[in-house]
Amino acid sequence: MRLKRWLGLDTLRGLLRFYTLLCVSLPLLLAAGFFYFFQRGQIIDDTLSGMAETLATERSVLRSWIDERFDDARFLALLDGTRTGNTDLMRQAFAKYVRTHPSVSAVVAVNQDGHTQVDSSGSPSVYVGDRSYFLEARQGRDSLVAGIIGRASGKPICLFATPVARLDGTFGGLVFASVQLDALDVWLRQTTILGQGKAVLCDAEGRILAPSAAVRVASGQLTGRIAPQALGAGERGAVYRDADGREMLAVSVAVDRGGLKLVRQEPAAVALVGYRSQALWVAAGALAAIILISPLVLRFCRKLEQPLETLSRHARELRSKEYDETCPLAAPPDLPREVEELFVAFSAMACDVRGHIDAIEQLSVQDELTGLYNRRFLFSSGLKLVAAALRAGQPCCCLMFDVDHFKRVNDTFGHQAGDHVLAHIGTLLTGAVRRSDLAARYGGEEFAVLLVGADLAQGLEQAERIRRAMAEKPCEAAGRSLSVTVSVGVAAVHDSQEFGEAAFDDLLARADAALYAAKAAGRNRVMAE
Repeated sequence: MRLKRWLGLDTLRGLLRFYTLLCVSLPLLLAAGFFYFFQRGQIIDDTLSGMAETLATERSVLRSWIDERFDDARFLALLDGTRTGNTDLMRQAFAKYVRTHPSVSAVVAVNQDGHTQVDSSGSPSVYVGDRSYFLEARQGRDSLVAGIIGRASGKPICLFATPVARLDGTFGGLVFASVQLDALDVWLRQTTILGQGKAVLCDAEGRILAPSAAVRVASGQLTGRIAPQALGAGERGAVYRDADGREMLAVSVAVDRGGLKLVRQEPAAVALVGYRSQALWVAAGALAAIILISPLVLRFCRKLEQPLETLSRHARELRSKEYDETCPLAAPPDLPREVEELFVAFSAMACDVRGHIDAIEQLSVQDELTGLYNRRFLFSSGLKLVAAALRAGQPCCCLMFDVDHFKRVNDTFGHQAGDHVLAHIGTLLTGAVRRSDLAARYGGEEFAVLLVGADLAQGLEQAERIRRAMAEKPCEAAGRSLSVTVSVGVAAVHDSQEFGEAAFDDLLARADAALYAAKAAGRNRVMAE
């Protein structure tokens, strides 16, 4: 409390200045905090998700390319010359295939003993019986070998090997096609975005196989490698720092062919550059707006302080001279001094006035004799009810009642008996209408009821029900039972109006005209407009 007083925060003047300063600095702090603690993470997550979706598409394309190469190898393995071991036929077929497939550097047939039998590149026979693809072929399985550097081209190649079955069904060796991976660049560039340099194809050890721009070869070995963090990022992605300290985003997916993987990575700064620029512009705009608004806020503060101080002074005077604190209200805690003084000063007056408000409000809307709403409330609320019904497209109708031969009751039995009759009518009307309806004394012996949600037919039915109930229940007045009947006019609200300025005025006028028609027709009846 002493600290607040020392800083001036127990006064309205001090609080206004404190919160003005807070409004200047808080938006900037919140904008920066929002960006770095929420939006930044959201942007990175969205970027990783987009990278994963792109890689999934590229993986499907790559699998199709690999499956097509295996289909070619199986086609060569099913040739008659291959299955019978006819060297001349195989040499002719393989040479023709290589001429029509520029990406294929060689097609090789290996016999069942593991020696190369036919090599379209003209290489001499070598023993490959200890190679993994030959062992897989003996088990009847296709195999893909990646990461090999071609002797002639010096570029990465892949071997697509498939087993050969002799005519009698026995193992007859294998056929493999040697495919240069730079052909994959061209093929993928036409179908996906691998060729744009953001995604790379690598083997299980992270050695880069494609695109060719990312391949590094030294001493016949692949030396270009993907960072281990990127290789192990998985489909959900990962954030890591590279050797240069840059924050990187990476996603990797397994191709499920020969242990191959597709990896996509990019600097986090690239993903965030647009959003950072946007955040800076927003912060600059907010700062400029605050600078422009601050003089107006300070001027408003000064204008607010002066009248509040004046009110506080007058409140103290009023409390000390005119009013006693008969029921003081408990002031909320931590109010500024001026506001607290105003609260205490006017709480005493509020306690005195509070007891009279309900009675005043009741008198302003209720007819004292009948207990129904009065004419003023009928007009103020009726305008709103009818307008709302028209906007909502709901039906609404008005019942206008007049007590038959009421003047005769006054002249014969006295005005006190007439008051009893009016109170009797009010009681019956109150019990006959819904809470959503509006029943009011229109004036003298005339009454009006607004039925919201009721059309003309429903209004006529309700009016007849009320008329019959009044006719069947006499009023006890002047020591006797007085038979009381009413004439009723019914009208429904229209989109267009003939009388008055509002739809409610028109509704009352038409209901009143129907009432006079009922009286002219003999009274004690209901007539529609």
